[in-house]
Amino acid sequence: MSLKKDLKKIPYLSRISSLAKKEKTAVWLVGGFLRDVYLAKRKPLIDFDFCVRGDSFKFAKKIKKLIPSKLIILDDKQKSYRIIIKKKNRVYTYDFSALRGDDLETDLSLRDFTINTLALDLTCLERPRLIDLLGARADIDKKCIKAMSERVIKDDPLRILRAFSFSVNYGFKIEKTTESLLKAHKNLLKQVSAERINEEIFKIFGSSDSYKAIKRMSDLKIIDVILPHITEQRGVRQGSYHHLDVWNHSLETLYRFELLLKRKFLKDKAMGDYLRRPVTGKHSLISVIKLACILHDAGKPLAKKKKNKRTIFHSHEKIGSQLIEDVYTAIKLSLKEKELLKRLVFWHLRPGYLADQNYPSRRAAYRFFRDIGPDAVAVVALSLADWRATRGPMVSMKKRLRHEKIMFNLIEHYFKEEKKQPLPNLVDGFDIMRKFKLKPSSLVGKVLAKIKEGQALGRISTKSDAFKTAAKLITRDKLTTKKVI
Repeated sequence: MSLKKDLKKIPYLSRISSLAKKEKTAVWLVGGFLRDVYLAKRKPLIDFDFCVRGDSFKFAKKIKKLIPSKLIILDDKQKSYRIIIKKKNRVYTYDFSALRGDDLETDLSLRDFTINTLALDLTCLERPRLIDLLGARADIDKKCIKAMSERVIKDDPLRILRAFSFSVNYGFKIEKTTESLLKAHKNLLKQVSAERINEEIFKIFGSSDSYKAIKRMSDLKIIDVILPHITEQRGVRQGSYHHLDVWNHSLETLYRFELLLKRKFLKDKAMGDYLRRPVTGKHSLISVIKLACILHDAGKPLAKKKKNKRTIFHSHEKIGSQLIEDVYTAIKLSLKEKELLKRLVFWHLRPGYLADQNYPSRRAAYRFFRDIGPDAVAVVALSLADWRATRGPMVSMKKRLRHEKIMFNLIEHYFKEEKKQPLPNLVDGFDIMRKFKLKPSSLVGKVLAKIKEGQALGRISTKSDAFKTAAKLITRDKLTTKKVI
């Protein structure tokens, strides 16, 4: 641990220290930054928490005058204020809160977990020394997440999710007594804002081992409190193609997706770059696919029917896509995340239909990518995980291997096509309307789509070819219209 070296990386820390000395105000750096320094965990140093004895607002205002920054109120009642500093294209946040209780130990005892109770006196930066009053280092060394008390969970129930977030992002284990508290007070999560729930659930999905946390949250029925349509999936038996009920199959799909990420997807640069791209803000495509893994069959309980002694789930993908609206509200997804999640759920069966063929035709593959667009590879990734999570007695190994081969070929095809120059527009809608004396209509769009498909398949290369294809389609449409009349 190089404490002095790491402290120098905090912009303006020496100025804050000098101000504390000048004002004769006790100020401590506390929490996550010190935990990560002790762990020698490399992560961006941008968020810092400070504890102030006395008037924290007055102290924060003086910092604002001293350093180019912005001051906002986090919680006036709790005397908590944030200084935001922009430096070298980075945004740093410094949170200043008033000391709770008579001394530092009392304040630290009101924090969430023992691992977050390290402190450092800012008036001693020349010879910095970690203050450990509550066994933080011992629990960090043991990789143990231990709640400070039952009260801290009740005071802020979001800490229930934070325990799981810490567990997967740091490789720590939640202590049994703490886990019992999380389970006992899980319904208090209903009082927490959707925005805060969103932040913690995506921290969990941001881990490479989020399955471990989601599975344990499932065992304790905590996941049911924060996500709609989980409880309904439990115990819903499926046909002989499945070895698990709907919910456990969904969990297994998440597990299989994370294995695919580690063993296959992220080892390929093009696929890795595609999956890591942000959907919105800090949330990557990977995280949204993980959410889709546990929700892709959410429509099955409502779709379940018996037909000729067989269990069927006709249109469950459509029903599930509609149910995403409830998820959007419950955890405050962005509009982009909601629409992407709906598309993933709606289309997740489509790759399987391609695998039903001995090998999909070029036209079938083209239409798959045309219909789904840029999200097609994400749908393929979900389909692969879904199939790997399906191991009932009726599953054919021959069909499974064919599905895998086709899926990986589709992914390879997508990235090859992405590198090519876009096809030129041989004709546009005005050309078609002038040539065939048509008025604006859906037919013109169908004609242009057919021409574009012909180009992609190498059947159309000239304007003359395009007009010939258009003529055939328009003639066929006129004959069909006459028959209907």
